[in-house]
Amino acid sequence: MSDISVYITSDLTSSERRISPQWDLHYLKTKLELITGIVPKDQIIQHYPIASSDEKRIISSNEKYSKEQDEQIRVAQFEIGPYSRLHVIDTNPDSQLQGLEEEQVEGFKLSEEEYAKKSNTVLRWKKDNQLGRFDPQYEAEKQKKLQENLKISENIKVGDRCRVINIQGQRLGTVKYVGEIKQLDSDGNIWVGVEFDEPLGRNDGLIDGTKYFDARHNHGSFLKPKQVEVGDFPEEDPFASDDDEL
Repeated sequence: MSDISVYITSDLTSSERRISPQWDLHYLKTKLELITGIVPKDQIIQHYPIASSDEKRIISSNEKYSKEQDEQIRVAQFEIGPYSRLHVIDTNPDSQLQGLEEEQVEGFKLSEEEYAKKSNTVLRWKKDNQLGRFDPQYEAEKQKKLQENLKISENIKVGDRCRVINIQGQRLGTVKYVGEIKQLDSDGNIWVGVEFDEPLGRNDGLIDGTKYFDARHNHGSFLKPKQVEVGDFPEEDPFASDDDEL
C-alpha cells in the first residue's frame, strides 16, 4: 500500500503530512508526537473523513494505553482516506501545552511586538520546534505542492470521465467542477469536484452553503487533482457479467 496525504491537527498546530497504512498504531502515535508535542499515552486520535466536516470518529483513546497492544494494530484497518484529517487531543491536564491554549485569547490583548516577546505562547512553541510556517522547508514545499496541483489540473476538464483509487478500492465518476474552493483552503489550490456513478461520495456538491456543482445525494466529493485520473472509464453496468457461461 502506498503512502497517503492527510491533515494533522491539534488545538495548537496543523499541517499536511504523509502516513503509511502499513505503520502500526504506536509508530503513528510517535509521529504525531513530533508534530503536535502530545506524547502517545496522552493522545486521543479523532478521524474526520472529510477534513472540513464536523463528522468524526475516535480511532484511538488513551484509556488502558498499551504500547505493546498498539504495536499489533495496523493503520490500514482504520481505512483512513487521502486528505482526511487526524485531530489529536491532549488528555494530560498538567501538560505544558495546555497552558499555551490560553494565549489565543491573551494574544488579542497584546500588541504583535509584545506577543512575540513572550516565551510561553503557541507562536514561541512553533518557532522553537520549527513547525508550520517556521519550518525552513515550509514555504518551498507549499509552493511545490501548489504548482504540482496546478499542472495536473490543466489536463482535467468538466465532463471528463475519471476514476479515483485508494485503499478502499476504485470509484468511477464524472468531473463536475475544477477550481478553487475558499471553504477548503485560501492558498489558491485547485480542487476537483466529482460526481461518482454510485453513492460513494461525501456530499451533493455543496460546501458550507455554496453549491459548486449538482450531484445526487452522497455521490459528490472534492479531491486534489493528483487523486483524480481522467480517461476512458465508462460507467459500469451493474447487471453485466464477465462470465460467458451460466
